[in-house]
Amino acid sequence: MNRKKSSTMIEVEIKVKISDPNLIRKKFEDFNGVYKLSLHHEDTYFNMPKGLRDFKQTDEALRLRKSIEFNRDNKTMAQKINYFITYKGKKIDKTTKTREEIEVKINEIEDMKKLLDLLGFREVFTVVKERELYDFKFKDTRIEALIDYIPILEQHFIEVELITESYENVKENKELLFVFLENFGIKKQESVRKSYLELIADKLLSV
Repeated sequence: MNRKKSSTMIEVEIKVKISDPNLIRKKFEDFNGVYKLSLHHEDTYFNMPKGLRDFKQTDEALRLRKSIEFNRDNKTMAQKINYFITYKGKKIDKTTKTREEIEVKINEIEDMKKLLDLLGFREVFTVVKERELYDFKFKDTRIEALIDYIPILEQHFIEVELITESYENVKENKELLFVFLENFGIKKQESVRKSYLELIADKLLSV
């Protein structure tokens, strides 16, 4: 989810696998969820230059994102394209994908790729995501939820998140998101802690 962030933000994020996206869409609508837009994301991940720390070992991530926004219900509406560079710190708890995140909007993605290459950063993999963004008001809190489809995994997921500036609010926000998900029949133990990149790596290694 792309939004303006201050220099240091903590993304409290929960992800779960789902089998029937149409059922979830219906549940979202019944729970007064508002469809906002659809997104096509192309996320290219990078590792540090050789000899420096390995993001796979430190549980960090550096990502370049091409984000295409469109409306699934209005094919005549013009698409909007944005580019971002994002750093994600290591996950800070045992059950969710909560981590520090720094995201910066950029104007030119190819120049940034060239810059990273010249500095020795190593391109790892590009993850394609098809996403639908919904907006909820729950317990006086605005919650954004995504229905994701990852083509290479051939699987659908839900992602929900809240942004906080304080580690003191992480537990409270995490519990609020789990309570929110209960309204759709989703239990805490269904939380998927691995990133999409990690899930894809697992699949490729098992082939």
